[in-house]
Amino acid sequence: MSKQNQKSKPADLERFGRLIADVYETGYVSRGRIYRMSFLKGLMAGFGGVVGATIVVGLLVWVLSLLDAIPYIDDLRNAIEQGR
Repeated sequence: MSKQNQKSKPADLERFGRLIADVYETGYVSRGRIYRMSFLKGLMAGFGGVVGATIVVGLLVWVLSLLDAIPYIDDLRNAIEQGR
């Protein structure tokens, strides 16, 4: 059986958690670095979410603009063109 097919047991996860805590407590990794990396990770996740949502909404508006039967699409199209 390959390692990818094996499921993690609770005891293994607990042991792994203790190892991570030991590395943190020994001072091998500084708190400042952990906080900085966590902050940057959160910043990038937020930025990626905003960019992804913008792309999805833009595509949705574009697809809906192809359909003339949906009300308010002409108003939205006119508002976008006036902004240019």
